Amino acid sequence: MPMKKVAISLPEPVLKTVDQLAARRGESRSRVIATILSRVTQVKRDREIIAQINALFTDETIATEQKRTADKFLRMSPSTKDK
Repeated sequence: MPMKKVAISLPEPVLKTVDQLAARRGESRSRVIATILSRVTQVKRDREIIAQINALFTDETIATEQKRTADKFLRMSPSTKDK
């Protein structure tokens, strides 16, 4: 993946912690910061997706259709017919 350089300012205690983590992991300071930022943005995206899914299922029409589809699938499933 292409990288782009940026300049950031960090409080000294934060930078010290990042440097300690980088040393323990055998990674560069940049790599540690990039990993942390990547994980934070992924969590934010995941939360947004979950919120959208939850909003869909608060719609009674969609929830009813999902239940109907699941029930139909279970009736068609060989594992439930064998029991």
